[in-house]
Amino acid sequence: MTSHIKLYGSKGDRFEEIKDSIERQLGYEPSNPEVVGLIMAAYETDESSAASALNC
Repeated sequence: MTSHIKLYGSKGDRFEEIKDSIERQLGYEPSNPEVVGLIMAAYETDESSAASALNC
């Protein structure tokens, strides 16, 4: 299954900030799918915090 997304405005800006931060940590520029994978991995390891952020 393939999913495509487009981020606009502040969400797109925030994604680029996160990507830049990850790039500094890794020492190379990750692809967008790699960044999303890392974000998803962080979500999975800290679901209670993520749920709080989403007001669930």
